[in-house]
Amino acid sequence: MNSTCHAIALMGPGDRWGHMGDGGWSGGMWLGGALMALLWVAAITVLVLLALRVSADLRTAAHPKDRAGTENAQRILAERYAHGEIDTQEYEERLAKLR
Repeated sequence: MNSTCHAIALMGPGDRWGHMGDGGWSGGMWLGGALMALLWVAAITVLVLLALRVSADLRTAAHPKDRAGTENAQRILAERYAHGEIDTQEYEERLAKLR
């Protein structure tokens, strides 16, 4: 027998280090794996929440502009009616379409 075989024969079952701690999650590798999994879950959660928030902000930003445009159109329509440019029937029809 050579010297390497003698050294291996003298080691106990917990003295060897193979891949992944001799086939098990020894040496704290379980902690690193758990932390890595939690990191990925947190990163994906943050990305999803960020995407939802941006989407909601875009929808909210579009709504006030539409509302302001409708209010502006109603104001102009009322001014035209007040100046006699359109009659009551036309005013009511256009106002109904704006709402």
